[in-house]
Amino acid sequence: MPESASGASQGGQPPEGEERGAEGEHFDGSLQGAGTTQCQVRKRSTAVEPEVGGGACSGACSGAGNGGGSVGDGASEGGLLRWSDMPPHLQFNPYVLGGYRPLLSFWGSVASLFYFHNETINILTHGIPILYILVTVPRLLPWERLDSWFLPWCHVVGAISPWIGSFLYHLFMNTRCGEPVYRRLLQLDMLGIWISQSFGAMPMVSASVYCLSWGWRSTLLSAYSILSLWGLYKALTAWSPWERRLCFALPFCMRAFLCCLRSSGLGGGDPSAMVHVVLQDAVSAVGGAIGAMHVPEKWMPGRVDLILNSHNIMHLLVVSAVYCMHHATVRDLLWMSSASPCGVGSGPSPPPLTPPLASGPLGDALGRASEL
Repeated sequence: MPESASGASQGGQPPEGEERGAEGEHFDGSLQGAGTTQCQVRKRSTAVEPEVGGGACSGACSGAGNGGGSVGDGASEGGLLRWSDMPPHLQFNPYVLGGYRPLLSFWGSVASLFYFHNETINILTHGIPILYILVTVPRLLPWERLDSWFLPWCHVVGAISPWIGSFLYHLFMNTRCGEPVYRRLLQLDMLGIWISQSFGAMPMVSASVYCLSWGWRSTLLSAYSILSLWGLYKALTAWSPWERRLCFALPFCMRAFLCCLRSSGLGGGDPSAMVHVVLQDAVSAVGGAIGAMHVPEKWMPGRVDLILNSHNIMHLLVVSAVYCMHHATVRDLLWMSSASPCGVGSGPSPPPLTPPLASGPLGDALGRASEL
């Protein structure tokens, strides 16, 4: 029995046959208020604990408080929660005030694909690229004109990996299994980004050092590999958002140096790919800055909870960055597969010169024979 109810009953019973009057009405009101408060606390706890409350209290809460509603697997748009209702590990953006899913099971998270919440745009902007890349990118690469199979597959894997990790992270981040599973999903997300930054960038890195001597090529490729492994370690052990953003700083600086090297004409790479090489990192950096500053929701808290918040914008920008990476990669792969990519400057080589034996009367005779 609630404390307020027990205190009122100890105050004595009214005489038999006499109406309870104002004191009895106060007793009923205090009991009803205590029950409502208890149910509201119970409802709040179900939003952040692995188990969903049930029984008489949850049934009483269904129509009490601010609209009530179940917080179980079948939560609809009307059952979405506020920022203050979420457990601490999901309170990473204090300016997104509403639209949060309750803690759900595996199938409850899958079912959240079919109603709108504040992670819907994040899920779709990475889920759709997965399907698009699987269907189109392998067919868009000119496999028959390329000399290597390793670098093209690095590009395919690097183009799709960040979307797979991020899709799973955003879909299942509100799992009932708690913070340990959330941290594993976050590490999976960071692993996908790392694959894109390391293997996905390998065609661009290889093209940028293609015209250097063997010693310099080996040194720079080894340095980028070591910095990428360092970034992987920092990404998987980072515990704060800023640590996760800075773990790729050294590989980013290395790519910036290689960009300057290829622009000088010393390193290599297709000159027509230069714009895309710059944009693939510049657009990603702008997206990361927007996500770190929490704009525009910092200027209008609660107004962009479901769409066009900083994380939505960042997702769209990184998709654009991978699009630029694809165009740069295709140009660089074709450039490296040409007959003499470093023969004239750092651009694609002209058609091969006519061999000496192919000129004169002998050349004419060979030409007529080949036509027969």
